[in-house]
Amino acid sequence: MKFKLEHLNIFITPKADKMSEFEGIGFLEFEFPKIIRTVLFIHCGYIQNRKDGDDCYEVVGRLYESDNPRETGEDHIGKLYIYVYDHPEDVRYETFYEQLEHRPDGSFYVITQSKEMFHFKPSK
Repeated sequence: MKFKLEHLNIFITPKADKMSEFEGIGFLEFEFPKIIRTVLFIHCGYIQNRKDGDDCYEVVGRLYESDNPRETGEDHIGKLYIYVYDHPEDVRYETFYEQLEHRPDGSFYVITQSKEMFHFKPSK
């Protein structure tokens, strides 16, 4: 499914505040396989030489199904990564997601956009 940031509930922590400087980020479209209603952006940091030697900012957001995850106590169901290549004449955005599937035993699976799957167990 395709989502547009401007149509979701957006919350930004102080560690992600820098993302507010990127014009047009609110109109960004991205894909995610489940319904989401809320994004909590938790990080925005500078990365050197990410891809083809290009520097960029990485913005990380947690994805939630409900309108108010704080009220419901909901675990996030995925993460959205936005890479911002901030060239003076051409700001370019690239998105990537990871889907989370939580298990009753406290473990969870991370499923990448390219369908790779990783299993994580809680430490004892």
